Amino acid sequence: MLKTKKGIANHGLRSREAYIGRIAPFVGNSNAKVVTGVRRSGKSTLIKGLLLLNTDCNILLYDMEFWSNRKYRDPDILYRSIKESLDPGRTNVLIIDEVQDVNEWEELIRSLIAERCCDIYLTGSNSKLLSGEFATYLGGRINTIQVCTLSLRECILFDEKYGSGLSDDGILEKLFRVGGFPSVWVADYQESDALSEIRDIVQSILMMNVVRRYKVKRADVLESILMFMCDNIGNVSSLNSMARTLSSSGKGVNKDLVYEYAGYLEAACLVDRVETYDVKGKDILTSKYKYYLADVGIRNALLGFRASDIPGYIENIIYLDLKSRGYRIWVGNNNGMEVDFIAMKEGKPVYIQATTALESEDVVNREFGNLKGIDDNYPKYVVVLNKGQLDSDIDGIHCIGLKDFLLLEDLQRP
Repeated sequence: MLKTKKGIANHGLRSREAYIGRIAPFVGNSNAKVVTGVRRSGKSTLIKGLLLLNTDCNILLYDMEFWSNRKYRDPDILYRSIKESLDPGRTNVLIIDEVQDVNEWEELIRSLIAERCCDIYLTGSNSKLLSGEFATYLGGRINTIQVCTLSLRECILFDEKYGSGLSDDGILEKLFRVGGFPSVWVADYQESDALSEIRDIVQSILMMNVVRRYKVKRADVLESILMFMCDNIGNVSSLNSMARTLSSSGKGVNKDLVYEYAGYLEAACLVDRVETYDVKGKDILTSKYKYYLADVGIRNALLGFRASDIPGYIENIIYLDLKSRGYRIWVGNNNGMEVDFIAMKEGKPVYIQATTALESEDVVNREFGNLKGIDDNYPKYVVVLNKGQLDSDIDGIHCIGLKDFLLLEDLQRP
């Protein structure tokens, strides 16, 4: 079993207080706490930092990324180690990092929950850990938290601690260029070094979470699908058209293979598929959707930064910010007009349009018009990369700069 030092307890903790606030209410309950997100998004640091503040606990920590812990992939060996490490005179806390690497981990955790022998925390880089099927299998005895890479608010705090004292505008520009992987901001890399590290992270995910796990035979096709998604941020996607594009390029793939591999990329938390919500019919349109990346740095690391793609970057950054705030998110369809995002939390929606600039009356009419037909009193925003002096609210729809939007404490109170 891997031991850890108490000195890491405050590493990045203050900077990610929003997640700590979501985990803290569940500390000590009899459920398994499941924290998911793309690899290297800071999942395990959050849990270790929160729990290691309590020195009275007996912490049992198993990091499945370490080669020295490969024997614990066998659930029987892991179970024996856990039971032998329990301290009957103290509160026992079990942390398993990347739990999906343990064979039959669902059955192991189900047994430990039933035995009530320890407070259980699991991290995983697999979106299926949050699935309804998993919750049902464990009898609903789980609490789930999704962790994203750093938001602008978190980047500002990381830059204060590890960086060179950039302005808020400079930090937003850096977020566009290198994304929000915590390790990039802790090291305060130059752009080229940051993108090199992100490429390594992506390759590790592809090999460990996809190729090895799912026994993928066409790694070239898998990478091509990811590249296609990177190149189409913010565009309505069709896996059928993706298959046709790849086939025409000589890849020799069919629709079924594209659907299969795209599902693997979703499961590995590299991409999210966002479905369309019909505002009038109040129904999900599963045939129309967009893909967003787990971090905009992935796009730049694989394809390079292109100023012409700024609209897609803006959407991806807003999407991740909404997700980090705990919102459920859809693309909106308002009588045939697209609403970039409908975000819902606690039954309260927020409607968002995003654009680079309101440079003409036609653009103003389009961006505000897509929101005007939504007949409720919940917040509606038109988010502009750089708000101009003449940009203003219209009919109760708030016009706001991207930086100011990302720094809002509460989207329900603009």
